[in-house]
Amino acid sequence: MKSVVAPNYTVTPRPLFARKSRRGFTLAELLIAVMLLSLVMTAVYSMTHTALNAWRSVENGYDIYAEARNVMTLFSHEYNNIVARAAHLFEGDNKKIVMFVIAQPLDLEQGEGPRLLRVEYAYNRSKRSIEREEALVEAALPMPNPDGEPVEAGRIKLSRKYKTTVANNVKQFRLRYVWAPLPEEALPNEPPIPEPLIIIDRHLQRYGLPQAVEITFELFDPENEGQTYSMSATLPIRATSYRRSQQALEEMFNADA
Repeated sequence: MKSVVAPNYTVTPRPLFARKSRRGFTLAELLIAVMLLSLVMTAVYSMTHTALNAWRSVENGYDIYAEARNVMTLFSHEYNNIVARAAHLFEGDNKKIVMFVIAQPLDLEQGEGPRLLRVEYAYNRSKRSIEREEALVEAALPMPNPDGEPVEAGRIKLSRKYKTTVANNVKQFRLRYVWAPLPEEALPNEPPIPEPLIIIDRHLQRYGLPQAVEITFELFDPENEGQTYSMSATLPIRATSYRRSQQALEEMFNADA
């Protein structure tokens, strides 16, 4: 009779985590998962809330800045295109300025392309706004009066007046006119000593063009008047402007005092 030998084999025990996986999560594991999920959701909510508040704040501030920048861009663009031959028609005070420029009309019905315009910027105190009025010049500009008197408005042929508001919620607005007097003495081998600037609040037609104009304004947020944005710039005249001595300027200004 032959004997039968059983084959050798080894029984490998199943890993502990595999046996547990069939039973699902324990209560402790569920509690830990819920706590971690709560922490993550709280962090996400806090970050979203903070980002939205910051976005609203930036947006409100940007609106004020954008409107101020648009006013300054429009004004400086037209100001830099003042017509030199209309220097005797340039006038203004601390709340209004009148200038003749070559620029594209804002009235789209006048077509495209630059035109000779009479442009006026003025501060409306009751509406707290900056208003702009343009008019198309249809004929040659009148010559200055020999006696220095202002040119009558009827001698300037204008048409198609167009008025618009370029900025609302304006808290302050101011214009000033800057003159740089000629040095009294200049030595041959030394640079001239600059004279102090003369800044005035009123500019008459017979003065001609100043060397620069200073514009300052302040806008406020209509939902929070305490939140303001100020902008100021001193813009030099690009057109030809004649400088005078300090004595000549004082005599010219004192004649109208």
